[in-house]
Amino acid sequence: MTGVIVHFICRGNSFRSVIAEAYLNSLEISALSAVSSGTVGASHKAENLVYYRMTLDLLERHGIRDFATADHGAQLTQLLLDKSDLSVCMNQRVYDEGLQLVTFPASTRIWSVADVGEPGRIVQTESHRQLYREDAYQEIVAHIDRLVSAMPTPP
Repeated sequence: MTGVIVHFICRGNSFRSVIAEAYLNSLEISALSAVSSGTVGASHKAENLVYYRMTLDLLERHGIRDFATADHGAQLTQLLLDKSDLSVCMNQRVYDEGLQLVTFPASTRIWSVADVGEPGRIVQTESHRQLYREDAYQEIVAHIDRLVSAMPTPP
């Protein structure tokens, strides 16, 4: 049996989708794996390096750094999307941007995880940034836990 590949999509592929990929892969569920990309991953790669490093630190604090992708800034493409069994956009903005790049399958899921800097997570201080990043991590974990619990178990 081939495994189910879940493709997590955010904007820059430096924060939300990286967390989702690392967390799902850290669960080490046989026949289930994750990949990630971003709608502006390639064009914002250099400027997002600082955020990717913050994400790695966050994953380290949660003990799942080893499951993170070795790089950031993977660009959403139709080829990458077509290799996946389930696509998950982190929010409506990501889905709307993605429509300019790819044709999503009807089964694509759209979560409502705001990025740092988007409404609901506007940074006023550095402590806000850390709090919002942790909040997003917890939201993503809860979404993935629900996703996994709803998946059929293989025989």
